[in-house]
Amino acid sequence: MKNSLTLFNIKRISKPATHCAFTDLIENPFDKSRKTLMCCYRQATDHVSTDGVVIVLTLDKASFQVRNRVIIRENNADLRDPKFSYDGSRLILTTYAKSFLDSRKVVTKMVTYFSTTGHSWSAGNSHGRSGWWLWNSTFYNSEAYGFAYNRRANSVSLYKGDPTRSMHVHKEEAFCLDKQGKGYPNESTILFDDDGNASVFLRRDADTFSAQFGTSKPPYTKWNWHDLGIYIGGPAAVALSENLYIVAGRHIDWGSHQFTTRVWLFDSVTKIFTELKTLPSGGDTSYPGLVIEGDNLYISYYSSHVDNQARVYMARLSGVSDLINYDR
Repeated sequence: MKNSLTLFNIKRISKPATHCAFTDLIENPFDKSRKTLMCCYRQATDHVSTDGVVIVLTLDKASFQVRNRVIIRENNADLRDPKFSYDGSRLILTTYAKSFLDSRKVVTKMVTYFSTTGHSWSAGNSHGRSGWWLWNSTFYNSEAYGFAYNRRANSVSLYKGDPTRSMHVHKEEAFCLDKQGKGYPNESTILFDDDGNASVFLRRDADTFSAQFGTSKPPYTKWNWHDLGIYIGGPAAVALSENLYIVAGRHIDWGSHQFTTRVWLFDSVTKIFTELKTLPSGGDTSYPGLVIEGDNLYISYYSSHVDNQARVYMARLSGVSDLINYDR
């Protein structure tokens, strides 16, 4: 097996702005020709400023040319870390909204929008508990599942429902400091196979900073966890087969404290990570979105390696078929 991917094309897709970051990517579900992708990201003054809006782009797969651009904003709210999901008929976008009251109190909520065309979007639907960040959600059997985290609680809980209506706690403290002895679990990505088996990659930012790999079967109330021994910031993943995953996220060189966006191959049987590619990246970087089509891997991500300002990039890599064939 060729344990690598070849970078064929990379292009900056964000318009000039002070800070463009926190991406997600999905194949355009409304394009019958399958020639376009949809990418979302946050545009703001800086990483933690209070003026974030969400940009949604429709991109040509071959050239990464922008075909359509939509801006989603809320009055008096910073919109952060938009994520896509698809329920079979609607493209759903969920973002974390921070509102600042006159008393300087911060109120947070999840806000979800949906589209049936990719060009126009519904009004936002607010849901969730203040202070709990539902990072990502994936639909299985007409239900959306996702983990929400709370830093003070040192815990993630599994939520279930329809983000355009409401999401409710399905499994409290699925991973937490009190039970697992490992602190600050937070960002995650959850996947389901055809039999409904769930897999999750979970970031942590305390003690050893090691990411976790979790598995569960329906009804998803009992979870098994494995310490991966490496740090992954803003994890994204796609399944290649029953046991192989492509995983991407922020890598930290702890010796030099340099940040890059990296792509790995993960074997869920051996629990081994193999580095496939480090993307052109540095500084403030990560939060990729992934789409596989044939031998190609499309990746959206952001980085500040060019001019020290965060920009959003699209990359196309090849070599996926060799990775899949290895598992046969």
